[in-house]
Amino acid sequence: MEEFAVELVEREAPLALLTALAEQARDGHGRAVLVHGPVAAGKSVLVHHFADRALSLGMLPLSALGSKDERHLTLGVVRQLVDDAPLDSGDRARAVALIEEGVRAAQRRDTGGQPDDDIVHGLCTVFLELAERCPLYIAVDDVEQADQASLTCLAYLARRLNSARVLAAFTHGGHGCDTGFRFGADLMRQPNCHRVEVTQLSATGVWQLTAQHLGKGTADERATDWHAYSGGNPLLVEALVRDHLGGGEAGPRYREAVLSCLRRHRPDMIRVLSGYVVLGEPENLDRLLDLSPARTTEAVRELIAGGLLTTDGFRHETAREAVAGAIDADELARLHARAAVLAHERGAGTAVIAGHLLHAGAPADGGVLQEPWALPVLEDAAAHALRGAAADRAVDCLRLARLVCVDPLRRARITAALIRAEWSINPGVSTGRLGELVDAMRKGCLRGADALTLARALLWHGRFEQAQEVLGHLARSGQATDPETATELQITRRRLRHTYPSFLAVLGPKPAAGRPPTHSVSADRRLQAVSALAAVLGEGPHQEAVDVAQRVLHGTRPEELSTETVESALLTLAYSGRAERATAWCDLHLDRMLLRHTPGRRARLGAVRAEIALRRGDLTDARRYASEALATLPAISWGVTVGAPLSTLVLATTAMGRYDEAQIHLDHRVPEAMFETRYGMHYHYARARFGIATGYLDMALEDLRRCGAKLSQWGMDTPGLIPWRTDVAEVYLGLGRPDDARRMLQEQSARFPVMPNRVRGIASRVLAGAGAPAHRPALLRQAAELLQSDDGDRYELALAFADLARAYRTLGEFRRAAAAERRAVIVAADCHAEALVRGLAVESAGAMPAPADDGDGLTEAERRVAAMAAVGCSNREIAEGLHVTVSTVEQHLTRTYRKLRISRRADLPSLLGGPVMGDLTDARRR
Repeated sequence: MEEFAVELVEREAPLALLTALAEQARDGHGRAVLVHGPVAAGKSVLVHHFADRALSLGMLPLSALGSKDERHLTLGVVRQLVDDAPLDSGDRARAVALIEEGVRAAQRRDTGGQPDDDIVHGLCTVFLELAERCPLYIAVDDVEQADQASLTCLAYLARRLNSARVLAAFTHGGHGCDTGFRFGADLMRQPNCHRVEVTQLSATGVWQLTAQHLGKGTADERATDWHAYSGGNPLLVEALVRDHLGGGEAGPRYREAVLSCLRRHRPDMIRVLSGYVVLGEPENLDRLLDLSPARTTEAVRELIAGGLLTTDGFRHETAREAVAGAIDADELARLHARAAVLAHERGAGTAVIAGHLLHAGAPADGGVLQEPWALPVLEDAAAHALRGAAADRAVDCLRLARLVCVDPLRRARITAALIRAEWSINPGVSTGRLGELVDAMRKGCLRGADALTLARALLWHGRFEQAQEVLGHLARSGQATDPETATELQITRRRLRHTYPSFLAVLGPKPAAGRPPTHSVSADRRLQAVSALAAVLGEGPHQEAVDVAQRVLHGTRPEELSTETVESALLTLAYSGRAERATAWCDLHLDRMLLRHTPGRRARLGAVRAEIALRRGDLTDARRYASEALATLPAISWGVTVGAPLSTLVLATTAMGRYDEAQIHLDHRVPEAMFETRYGMHYHYARARFGIATGYLDMALEDLRRCGAKLSQWGMDTPGLIPWRTDVAEVYLGLGRPDDARRMLQEQSARFPVMPNRVRGIASRVLAGAGAPAHRPALLRQAAELLQSDDGDRYELALAFADLARAYRTLGEFRRAAAAERRAVIVAADCHAEALVRGLAVESAGAMPAPADDGDGLTEAERRVAAMAAVGCSNREIAEGLHVTVSTVEQHLTRTYRKLRISRRADLPSLLGGPVMGDLTDARRR
């Protein structure tokens, strides 16, 4: 990139002034110029670029650079000018001798950096004599950083320029050290001295610069933003251009340019930038940094002029990050600690104070965290963060509070709150802290509600012995009198009832009827939800529980801390046969969670969504949601609840005919403790369904019997949860025991007169298989009607139609068989139940009538057209699916009717095989 061309955009006026002054100096009217402006505004490039123009005017350019790293070198800047000058040997020897004498003199005595007058006069005479031979252009960049002896010489020279052929240009940041400022003030008192101001680029200048290197289109698109990001600072604009060329936006070049500006600033301005990193605004900067208000205001003004800040903070987050990274970590922590104190003193919100405490960290001596207000601030900020969408911030606050808390009672309370906060992100994170809370409970440092948090966490992770110890401790200590603990005890009792029934007895006798007073609306909703679910699992579906669940879902807000509320209400609807309503509510709450960083809660709700989808026969959704849930949380974090998404995956992939995939999920190691929970019963059932599908009937029967025995023992034997008797009957049919199958189904019907339509439909389908062939169609039509209801099951509906087709075929009613088969294939294909579709294709191919002429059967093209027509595709859909014309489809169908001796589409047998699945899917998609 052409650096000078970039930097000199909008520099015509300064160049014109320098040119005019140079012409005057060349004619014997010496001039001095002080070039000032913000950091990195292009002052240096201006004076160095003018050297070329001065040369064209017949002037000899000499240059030097002031540097804070060389300010200790006496006459260092003057030595640079001498080295750059084309002096003859005598003049050079004289100048060098004077410089060395000045250095020795400075070393011999404390002169405050001031050289002897004779030395100053002698050095200036060297340059003035050179100017008599050839006009000089002397450029000293960053003059405020020059050593004091050189500044004395340069000031002496400037006072003697009236009749000399010299143009002396000095760049100055306008904010230099005290000596530099005195030099500038002294210079400006000279009648032959002029001021040249270099300002930042205007919005138009930024556009011109951008267009010069990236074209007008990019300039129109980006220049406005880049002017805002840079404040017109050419160095920053150039960096933005270079980042754009590299494919980024305010990237590494911009960061480097910010750091370059930072290195050029004086210490108090760097401190102000550090304060901006901490506070983000100018308010209270002076108190934070211990600077006077005047110096703080001046520094802020110059930083704004320099393009790094606006009145509201850094111009770009990358600039803030660059400055923050350049600040010493200990210094940054100290500033944040000081900011926390100031924020507390002015009554700022706990979120603001806690933010500073988190950045300050926990020093070895405790620091500001030893203040009596620090821990309450962190706890309150954590509570507010949990109610918002900032679970990570809540965890950070509680971890810091726990780290510095020394009171055992308070530390236990903070640890319990931390476990609740971590639970919404990843339940596996807190396992290492559970043992600490168990010890705290043994020492009497854990209050009732927090002890119940611990018990639930232990149960989740299958640490049943410790969970039993905690629950037993609560039972022995008596019922808590405060509303919070009383409510949590009731919630825990009902949750044990439907999830960990074996531990219900540990809490002792059931309390008196009626609900306890609750301490919050959120807790009341949670109690209602778990109570409704416990009722449905214990008593079967009833309208009151459904109504409660819907009221809870309608009132629950995203900021409520417990997923248990939504989860319990959704499962109440699903197990009551209201899967369609549950789907709508679940999707609504999943959408609400998209803006909240709570992967633990989202994964649990995703597992529920998968189970609901499975009950509706939406196999692809069930597989997708369950897979996403397991991908969101590692398996170890699920504890015993891993049985929920894992079982859904096994059931969905088995129904889809993906048996290898289902086997992989079954090979997944699960905790043994899972089989003492409701999740273990789901797993038994899923494994049994896989066994039925793959022919391992004896193994399936064993899983179903274990499942049924446990559910009966726990008082949760309701078909709405797991219709295990129906599946036992199906196994009996497979084993050739239809009488036993009928007995199981009759027992289920007698024990559960009220069952969801889905369960009744499945039972009717299986019962049909146990009856006489003549009676099967009626039962299967009844099953199909139940399974087509709003809360039916599409996959089970496909099975019912498939069985109906077989029943009609057995009775010789081929037209009805074909119609039922068409519906079975359409529904099965929609569910992606590939095994069922393939099975129907094989069966119908075996039942196809023979062609009219022995050797002239259907061609492959005719079979493909016939197969798609048989499952209900229109001629246009067939044409689009096979990429042929509608006329071609009609011709194939005409020949097919003739060969099969049929006269209409309804008489076509279903020929849908594997390849046609894709054609059907493509046609439907179009």
